This record gives sequence, C-alpha cells and structure tokens, in this order.
Amino acid sequence: MALSMFLRAPACTSRLFSQQLRQLSTQTVLNPAVLRSSASAIQLKKVSLVPEAKPILKAVRSFQTSSVRLSGEKAHDHTKLWVIEKVTAAALVPLIPLSLLMPNKLFDSALALLIVAHSFWGLEAIAVDYVRASIFGPIIPKIAIALVYLISIATLGGLLYIITHDIGLANTVKQFWAIKSEQKA
Repeated sequence: MALSMFLRAPACTSRLFSQQLRQLSTQTVLNPAVLRSSASAIQLKKVSLVPEAKPILKAVRSFQTSSVRLSGEKAHDHTKLWVIEKVTAAALVPLIPLSLLMPNKLFDSALALLIVAHSFWGLEAIAVDYVRASIFGPIIPKIAIALVYLISIATLGGLLYIITHDIGLANTVKQFWAIKSEQKA
C-alpha cells in the first residue's frame, strides 16, 4: 500500500520520472550464466561488449499492486460497497440522537443493524489488511474472518434480543447514563 501511494505521488507521476523508468526498462541485461563462468576481467570486458538483448522488464517478473489482476478472477466493483459504507456511517449521525430522543423498536432496530454493519466492515478491513496469508499462513486469516462473522452475528443477535425482549436499545443506553450520574452524586 505504501508503495502504491508512493508511486501516485507528484514526484513519481512527472514526465521526467516516467522517461527515466522507460529508459531503464529498455536497457539490456547481461546473461548471468556467462558472468558466472567468466573468471578474469578480460573475459568480463568481452562479455560486456556483447550484451544479450534482454530488456530489464522481461528479466524481472511483472509487478502489479492489484490482487484481482494477479489472481485472474473476475474483477469486483468495490465502489458500490464503499458508497454503502459511507451512507451507513452518515446515517448513524442523525439516527443515534433521534433514537435516543424518541425510543421505539423501529429506530432501535435500524440503529442495531447500522451499528453492526458499520463495525463488521471495520473489523473485516482490519482482518483482511493485518492478518495476511503471507505472514500468518493460509489458515489463520480464514479463522480471523470467521471470528469477524461470529462477533457480528452475536452482536446483532444480542442487540435484537435487547430490543425485543427487554427495554430496548435507547432505553438501555439511558439507564447506563443514569447509573453513571447516580455514582457522581
């Protein structure tokens, strides 16, 4: 991620930088087998005069920052999910005070769903970004994602239980605030 951000920096996107990269990519590379067999400086000089025409870009494996291109899977459009995540976060701003001012099952249920969705996407992003298969192996990232699903399902179930079988989400929050204020008095 840091490399892709660096490559998007203004210094890296200039015309001069791209010309230098193009020039470097078209330079020729010496054949490594010939270099290993040559022991003297004279042979090395002869080898360097007759370089093998192999561009650097062909000698180095292609580097891409997108896992979709590397995996060969069908590309997914994550912009719609990003918009939904932002709409969910923006909807929480008026919904939290509204549900506290007018507690009812409709506002409590909407608040529970939006809080769980918002926290699910955040925890999933943490698990995907920081629990990578290249660091932890192939099993632990799958366990981390399964735990994110388990935590989200349990949270939603608990919140819906409070809404349907108890006093509701907003009234529970109000009771916690009342306990806090009684301790100070």
